[in-house]
Amino acid sequence: GTHVLLWVQSAQRASHNEALELACARANVHGVPVVAVFGGTAGFPGGGSGARHLRFMYEGLCELEDALARTRGVRLLGFAGEVPDVVIAASRRAVEVVTDAGYTRTLRRWREKVAGGVQCATTEVECDVVAPLYAPGGGAGRGEPAAATLRPKIWPRLEALASREATTTTLALAASGAEEALELVGGAAAMAAFPRLPVPPCPGYHAGGEAEAHRKLEVFLSRRLDDYASKRNDPGLGLQSHLSPHIHYGQISVVYVTRRALEVKRRDPRHARSVDVFLDELVIRRELAINFVLNNPKYDSYDGLPRWARITLADHAGDARRWSYTREEFERGLTHDALWNAAQRELLTSGKQHNYVRMYWAKKILEWSEDPAEAWRVAIELNNKYSLDGRDPSSYTGVGWCFGLHDKPFPETQIVGTLRRMSENGMRGKF
Repeated sequence: GTHVLLWVQSAQRASHNEALELACARANVHGVPVVAVFGGTAGFPGGGSGARHLRFMYEGLCELEDALARTRGVRLLGFAGEVPDVVIAASRRAVEVVTDAGYTRTLRRWREKVAGGVQCATTEVECDVVAPLYAPGGGAGRGEPAAATLRPKIWPRLEALASREATTTTLALAASGAEEALELVGGAAAMAAFPRLPVPPCPGYHAGGEAEAHRKLEVFLSRRLDDYASKRNDPGLGLQSHLSPHIHYGQISVVYVTRRALEVKRRDPRHARSVDVFLDELVIRRELAINFVLNNPKYDSYDGLPRWARITLADHAGDARRWSYTREEFERGLTHDALWNAAQRELLTSGKQHNYVRMYWAKKILEWSEDPAEAWRVAIELNNKYSLDGRDPSSYTGVGWCFGLHDKPFPETQIVGTLRRMSENGMRGKF
């Protein structure tokens, strides 16, 4: 073989990347360079990847291309085409293939197709979870009903899990440039298209990339922890980390983020409560979401919701609704509720929503829709279309929670039955 192929997909970063370090170590064993490949399609199944998603991702990939070449001697090539086909073509002269793990159905199918199509050893590395799901005793094959059951399995081990760091491996032999790298992979899919895939300009509040992710992390840890535990749910205070789009594209390591937060907690005990709350969301809630999409084959359909929730919503489907809107009215923010409309405008404009407001946003889509299954579909589609962290495991559990997932029954009310309710008056009273 002429090279070790690193398939870059979920972990789009140059630092704290276990797949990259393994690829470099294996290349040294074989005495060959590493060539990294990214396969890009015009869109992603399940939600319409628009210009804002592509812009955010390709900002990060352009930065990654430079960082890998400059600091690691690894050339990153990009090809337009069906992702598994690109990787299989690029692997024909490879001695080994290394890639990062993915958990949603599309990402798992890509990896299964690649594993069946390459002619050399292929290793998948879990780079984007604190507690690996495929490790002995991990969450693969064992669904967790709620955060309360997952928390005691991870929290006592959090310090140890966050302390692991892949040793940075100096590559002994590097490709001299992009042309040599392209030659090593045999031209793969005709010609390198990265980073020149057509990306329409899309103004946005959030820039992509690893450097920006690390900047946001340090701003959050240095400026926002004083009030985070007690006031994070107030959308007017700006206490969010804004890391979720970067985590979705693997532009920053969740293990590294966890380790940095724990360092702050040790250094300044005043921030202990805020750090704990942040890590509960980053680690427990996020990895509960990954557990859900990995273990529930219906995670991206209404039928994936708990049976009790679907029964109570069916029982109340005929309840009179004071307000009812179409998908188009929701999408354009044309409801009677100024708070809901503002939340939708924030999503349309910036590609993000405050987490607490997103709960209200999805709850109200349910309340103002004639059919609960259609309400779920509208919420998922709008979130996946406009949110920079859409199509993520946390998208399905975040919306799903508003429909009873990982929650419990509450006293029965009109329309939503025994689902937890959020009211406009309640929101106004809180903030």
